[in-house]
Amino acid sequence: MNLAPLYIKLLHYDRYQVHQLIPENGRHKEINSNELNVCTLLIALSYGVRLYVDNIAIDLRQGSCILILPVQSCTVESSNQEAQLVRFTFESFKVEGMTLNPIAHPPLLCSYPYHLPISQVNRILGNEAGISKQGGFSPSATDLAVMLGGLQTILGLMAQYDEVHPLQNNEKINQVQQTVEYMEHHYDEDITVEKLAAMAGMVRWKYSEQFKIMTGKKPTDYLAQLRINHAKKLLCHSSETLGKISRQIGFKDEYYFSRCFHKLTGRSPREYANIHIRTGQRTVIDFFGRKIHVPKDATRIVTDGKFTLGELLVLTLPPIGAALANMKDNVIYHNKLRNIHNIGHWADPDKIVQLQPEFMLLSYVHPEQDLQKLDAIAPTVILNSKFRLFERLRYIAKLVERSTAAEKWITKYENKVRRVRRQLTDVYVTGETAAVYLNLGEKLYIMGQSGLAATLYESLGFRPSAKVMHLIEQGHRWIEIQKHQMNDYAGDRNFVLADPLELQIAAHSPHIVALDNLTNNKTHIVSYIWNFDDPITRGQSLEVLTSILNQNITGSV
Repeated sequence: MNLAPLYIKLLHYDRYQVHQLIPENGRHKEINSNELNVCTLLIALSYGVRLYVDNIAIDLRQGSCILILPVQSCTVESSNQEAQLVRFTFESFKVEGMTLNPIAHPPLLCSYPYHLPISQVNRILGNEAGISKQGGFSPSATDLAVMLGGLQTILGLMAQYDEVHPLQNNEKINQVQQTVEYMEHHYDEDITVEKLAAMAGMVRWKYSEQFKIMTGKKPTDYLAQLRINHAKKLLCHSSETLGKISRQIGFKDEYYFSRCFHKLTGRSPREYANIHIRTGQRTVIDFFGRKIHVPKDATRIVTDGKFTLGELLVLTLPPIGAALANMKDNVIYHNKLRNIHNIGHWADPDKIVQLQPEFMLLSYVHPEQDLQKLDAIAPTVILNSKFRLFERLRYIAKLVERSTAAEKWITKYENKVRRVRRQLTDVYVTGETAAVYLNLGEKLYIMGQSGLAATLYESLGFRPSAKVMHLIEQGHRWIEIQKHQMNDYAGDRNFVLADPLELQIAAHSPHIVALDNLTNNKTHIVSYIWNFDDPITRGQSLEVLTSILNQNITGSV
């Protein structure tokens, strides 16, 4: 991506602790709010930072960089009391001959984080640390040049990130992915970085760079972690000597294996094995703050389903039972449910006890007496149903010891989002408002931040309409409305979810006809099977939304 024809005018720079919130408009109070080419670049220097853009939560990592538009509101919080953010506020212009024409923002994705290496970010920002202190902004011409240089370098890295990172189908990415899969199947063999680079058709330094972008680790560190993970299983379920175990996982030297194991786990191999054999279970804290003792390596899991079933499936750990009565054929992955026992509309203790589960994972709480019955059958973990997708997937993955699989899915999904948003650059503008309606029989609902709406707001950069934003602020996932209220919630685009059978029978049902009352808006009719927020549906809905948004007239999918 070429940023050369752009001129950047820096207006403000500062660093501050996260507990001091960004102003509601996301910008410095001295900046003219009428200047629509003003945007803000935020850079997270610490972990545990959560940004709310138009009340939509976005989790940032160390090194995450995100562009905020002037029309967007923005606040921030963190679980880390010493977390720091850097803020650049600037104007963008396109250079055309001798003229500078204002543009809304650089040609980068807005409201979606770019994950740059924190070491690289710190090197670039190191020189600015002593220039602009929080609260004041009176730099000299030299200071201004230094800060502007840092801003332009960061923007350039973000543009470069788009070129090398997001396209999951990109040949280089696929080549590196193939070597990752090779390592996972041949970790016990003699593997060198030179061999992997040759397999990918790259020189060593370029391969290592691409590998770290994809996995977050160096090839040698990734391989070591793979081997140690397999060593953990052998130590807990095998009586072999350390020497034999080390050779089985690819280490030639028992001493080096022990040293590497201690470095990655904090314990020696024997200490780890003794602790695991002695306890045989892990203690986790659920949503109610209860300490639940969950068996390690559990595979017989029962769940209620709505916020857990798709997550367990992408983690390659299908439950033995789930509340399928509520889902039936309404989910896009119904073909994956054939071998899962139906436990009713919720978690029916009488049905569950017959399955002999090792533990249960629930996202919904029934009366306390039912929960007590379930606890008597097997350890029962209650999930926080307010978790957003990534947060929920990471929690469940940690619970079932599948964190690596979760991070791989998240990285793949983020790459897919970037590809889709690039494909739709000329179709819609980041910051357009959207509303999602749901037709169920005689009833009509407006969605808050759940289901398809979550994908639109969190991934594709749409903003909730004003009244939908109010629902989200009040914590509503959805509310029932009347037909005459539809225009009150309408956005620049409106997505109407309806029964797929109804869509096949007629282009407009009696309820969908009412949507003709939506004036001056683009309306898209979508099957309600896409109104789930599990990883499987979320990932596949991106292709569906690409098709829908590319239609020039109202259509249905």
